[in-house]
Amino acid sequence: MEVEISGASEVTISGHIKSIEDYQQIKNTVKELVSGGRNSLVIRIPDSLSMTSSVIGFFLKLIYGDKVKVSMLVGDERLLNLLDVLNLLTVFDVKKI
Repeated sequence: MEVEISGASEVTISGHIKSIEDYQQIKNTVKELVSGGRNSLVIRIPDSLSMTSSVIGFFLKLIYGDKVKVSMLVGDERLLNLLDVLNLLTVFDVKKI
């Protein structure tokens, strides 16, 4: 998995999100943008078919705790379905890419 800042307030997560190391990398990259003053982020996830609970929890804390608006662009139908089952489509403002 790779995480990169792909725009002024956009992060692209390539590959599959599956380990605690992936969580740390996502958290560090996103925190870098938020500490730089960003209060709205686009998270682009073109490949991953799932997302760990720690990553979901981090994004929930970002939204409800830090008051950062998060929009997700998801490429894989399985991740879209997972977020739907968890009732997170609206919370994460998820769109299919």
